[in-house]
Amino acid sequence: MKKALLKLAAGAAATLSAGALLLGAAGPSAASARDGNLEEQEFGLFYYAGRTGCVFDLVTNDLNFADDTFRGSCAGSGAVVNDNTESYRNRDVYAWKVGTDRDLGGSVGEIPSNYEGNASTTFKNRISSAKYTLHP
Repeated sequence: MKKALLKLAAGAAATLSAGALLLGAAGPSAASARDGNLEEQEFGLFYYAGRTGCVFDLVTNDLNFADDTFRGSCAGSGAVVNDNTESYRNRDVYAWKVGTDRDLGGSVGEIPSNYEGNASTTFKNRISSAKYTLHP
């Protein structure tokens, strides 16, 4: 619920504040983006094919992976995410778009909700940005 609120209320501080108050009473938050753990309501890009190695897990848009690194004690830890992913898994209720250039430029592909696979030759080690869509 927290992640859906973040997505739908991006840029709306009042809505985020209200959501934070409501969620604070519901108990601790389960998932945390960009922590190297792919959880429900997250989109993940993996260092290696077959969804192995480190994972870069997203809840909200990231239009430039150049300043992001893989986290955890896994293959690829510390490596820059930009142009360095071979597979993906979408555990989000929304579809995600990925681009081979920053700002969702270059070749763009869409990964449906609850879908996983290896990147095609167009996207393998070339993904530089990602953005969720508002359709499931």
